Amino acid sequence: EDKARTEAFRDAILRTCKDKVVLEVGCGTGILSAFAVQAGAHRVIAVEADPVMASCAREVMQSNGFANVACVLEGRIEELAEVVDAELRSQRVDVLVSEWMGFMLVCEDMFQSVAFARDRWLAEDGIVIPTECKVFLSPFSHPSLIEKMTGYWGSKPYGVDLSVLALPALDQHLAQPVIDILPSDKQVLARPCCVFCLDCRTAPMDAAQQHDADFHCDLERTGELHGLAVWFTCDLLPGLSFSTGPEATTTHWEQTLLFIDPVTEASGMEVQPGDKVSGKIRWLVNGYDMGVVMIGEVQSATHGQAMSFGRRLTLHVG
Repeated sequence: EDKARTEAFRDAILRTCKDKVVLEVGCGTGILSAFAVQAGAHRVIAVEADPVMASCAREVMQSNGFANVACVLEGRIEELAEVVDAELRSQRVDVLVSEWMGFMLVCEDMFQSVAFARDRWLAEDGIVIPTECKVFLSPFSHPSLIEKMTGYWGSKPYGVDLSVLALPALDQHLAQPVIDILPSDKQVLARPCCVFCLDCRTAPMDAAQQHDADFHCDLERTGELHGLAVWFTCDLLPGLSFSTGPEATTTHWEQTLLFIDPVTEASGMEVQPGDKVSGKIRWLVNGYDMGVVMIGEVQSATHGQAMSFGRRLTLHVG
């Protein structure tokens, strides 16, 4: 699963972990720690908060004969600080690896745990994988998804016209970010705009929790405007990265689709090259809860008129 993501992490680990002390935060099944052992790591410490997954990771290490190099610790990294200290035996961590990213990169609020581990144990010349992450957005068009969500209400089920319920049903469904893929990168209406850049080696613990950014997009394609698509990229090492964007191989993160309020005139309006979409996006993350606010306007190059839009959305994962 997620072959592009997994292979990119594997390549980064194989390049960096030989004879190194490695710490993984949020190890899940333990696959990345297993890669570190395969790379020839001197010592691997894998930390996992979920008891079931920690047990699975421990079994993976034992069944593959890796338990003499890798140990799995169960609990949150912040609560296991003294245990990790004991395991390290006054050594520093050479490589800190974590697949901490959530939807829209920052959802799940896990970067703070990575930063905690980095600040406490990483050697001065140590490596953090990934090294840098960026969030991009672009206006998008997705008429087939709108039709999928509203088609039933216009089909006169059982001979009853329910079309008046189509818009309320659509509004309810789109009140939270939609995790889905854009079937074609041609549904991206403009060149992506970078709205967030996270240097994983230097960013403070709370850097991903709250953010405000302006965006300005010059449209390059014709289509119905439905909202803003958001995705992220991860640079694992110089020259080694992966993307969760619509142009890339699909990952479990897909894209996060922020739909414009469907009751506004901007929703579904026909746009064309030369039009501009600009505004501000803001997010606040608290654990598995994430609030997103977007406000903006569409400036028509043909008619010279501006159409405003806005939306407040909430995503809960878990």
